[in-house]
Amino acid sequence: MIWWPSAVPTIQYGQFTLRPLSEEDIDAIYQSCQDPLIPKFTTVPSPYSIELAQSFVRERTPHLFDERKAITWALTINKDVSPAALKVNGETFLGPFGIHAIEESNHIGEIGYWLNKDVRGHGYGSIGCKMVTNYAFETLGFRRLAGLVDNENQASKKVLLNAGYDHEGLMKSRVTRADGRQINMDLFAATSDTWVNL
Repeated sequence: MIWWPSAVPTIQYGQFTLRPLSEEDIDAIYQSCQDPLIPKFTTVPSPYSIELAQSFVRERTPHLFDERKAITWALTINKDVSPAALKVNGETFLGPFGIHAIEESNHIGEIGYWLNKDVRGHGYGSIGCKMVTNYAFETLGFRRLAGLVDNENQASKKVLLNAGYDHEGLMKSRVTRADGRQINMDLFAATSDTWVNL
C-alpha cells in the first residue's frame, strides 16, 4: 500500500520548494487563473473567481488530502524571475503541482500541474514534475504516475518529456471540455523501476 503522510510535507530542491497551499496563495491562484490558457488546457473553470480560489485552498485541497485522493503543493522559487511574476511571502509563485486520481491498491496516480504565464519557458515545470515524482516513488511508494495532456498542448508535453516521462500513446476522445468538445489526450507515464532521481 501507499504510505500517506499526516500532513502535506515541504520538499526542497536547490532554490525550489514544494510546500502546502496556504491562505497567502489564494490571490496568486486567482490572478494566475485569469490566463485563458489554463482553463483551455486543464479542468480549471472559466471565468475563475476569487471564491473558486478560496474554495480550492480552504476546502477542496484539504478534503481530497484527508480522503487520500490527492496531494497538492505550491511550487515556488526563492528568486525574482520576472518583474511581472506573482510573489507569495517573498518567493516567486510558479503554480500548483500534485498527484490525483490515486488508486492505492494499484500504487498509481496522475500528476497534475499548471504554471503561471510569467514563469513559463524556463524549465520550472519539469523541475516541479521531477520533485513530485521523486517524492511519490521514493517516499509514498507509488509505482506509476501518469500524465494526461491535451493533444494540442505542446508545452505541457515538453514539460513531461523533459522531466523523464515516456509518451505511451494517444487517447482518442478521452475528455469532454466545458464547451462540449470531445478532445484527444496524450498519455505520458513514469514508473518507479525505471525512474532516475534528481
